[in-house]
Amino acid sequence: MTTEFIRNNRFLLIILVISFLLSAAYSFYFRIKPAVDARAYDNIAVNIISGNGYREHLTGELSNDYAIARVGPLYEYFLAGFYKVFGHRYGPVWLAQALLHALAAWLVYLTVMAIFADNEKKKTIGLWAAAIIGFFPDLIEISAMLMTETLYLFFVCLMFYLFFRYLYRPANCLAASLGLAAALAVLSRPPVLFLLPVILFFFLSRKKFWPLVLFCLALLLVWTPWTVRNWRVYGEIMPFGAAGSYNFWIGNYHGADGEQTPMAEHYKFIEAHQIKEVNAESAKQFKAFLRDYPAEFIKLTALRVNKYFSIIRPMGFWFYQHGLGQLLFILSSAAAGVVLLILGLSGTVKSIMAQDKKLYYLLAFLIFTPLIIFVTVVETRYRFQVYPLLAIFAGYFIVYLAGRFKWWTDRILLTAVVIIFANGLLDLFLSWGKFMEKLRPFINL
Repeated sequence: MTTEFIRNNRFLLIILVISFLLSAAYSFYFRIKPAVDARAYDNIAVNIISGNGYREHLTGELSNDYAIARVGPLYEYFLAGFYKVFGHRYGPVWLAQALLHALAAWLVYLTVMAIFADNEKKKTIGLWAAAIIGFFPDLIEISAMLMTETLYLFFVCLMFYLFFRYLYRPANCLAASLGLAAALAVLSRPPVLFLLPVILFFFLSRKKFWPLVLFCLALLLVWTPWTVRNWRVYGEIMPFGAAGSYNFWIGNYHGADGEQTPMAEHYKFIEAHQIKEVNAESAKQFKAFLRDYPAEFIKLTALRVNKYFSIIRPMGFWFYQHGLGQLLFILSSAAAGVVLLILGLSGTVKSIMAQDKKLYYLLAFLIFTPLIIFVTVVETRYRFQVYPLLAIFAGYFIVYLAGRFKWWTDRILLTAVVIIFANGLLDLFLSWGKFMEKLRPFINL
């Protein structure tokens, strides 16, 4: 790294270094012990390196083990790799995830540089977008846990970068690399699969048939081993595990609220049946719900859209914190969410009004990203995948505002403020009981 390079990119390097240090410091200060999903990923990783295979528990048949219904398998093998080299220690994983977090911010910057190659303000847009991702409280917090989000966001950001790099500078090696990144992103978190139609449409519409073949071959190369393994264990084709099917059931039943709130009957069925039977029952129950309660499904979908973009759903309500420190984190998360949602929406609207064709595919990714969440279950961390896209639109709009006199009177900005706050107030009205229940521990601080 030359002195000239450092001088020309000093602000970017400062953002990346600080984001890494914040993530690492947060991890080693709180030393969060694995719980719930994180404990399951930890158990699976330990069983992998112990020679027991991809399973969560050692009791019962492998075909009944719940591991296949967890999000994965890439993250569990990621953990297993570190445990194999460093022993069952979390420190190396925390450092690796801090690095992945910083690299994701860097990839967002590179994506901006690819999209706005002919824009003299591209570096400024990229720095704002990278800073939003690098310093976002939720992403720093999640990197301190044994959760899939940091790994899959890295691969998602890599996928976005490679796509836009190919879009403006086509090369067969980029098409193949894009396929590898997309495949790994899906194996990190299967809902990423619903972004692939945008990429396939691009190749087909541009008649890029050989690059499309390379892209698909890369997907198959990565997905085939896991698919074969699942066929041997379960006798079914499950290239991405069984996590998705269950969410269709627990998110759509008479009396559901659109969130991840399974009932007792869901737990009982899982305990008494094999995973492939859970898959079949989930599909059956979802179809029955659509048939018997179509109006309620539409209502739940609208509720999920409302919750997904709500500003009253910050992160921070975790087990490892309490008291004033937790309240401060929740407030910082809420503030960051407000800024990102308002500026991201403003940038999206501005790009549409300006008919900026450079941003059309970015807009397509933004639209496709949450679709599967809207019909299954919604949680705050499930919207992380949209943050890099919103960050780019936010950086785009910040630079636009910087050139305007009395920027605070901008109609696009004011409209976005009204929409985002109105949506949050609606969610507050509909979820007042849950909202007060979560805030009750802080009322008497």
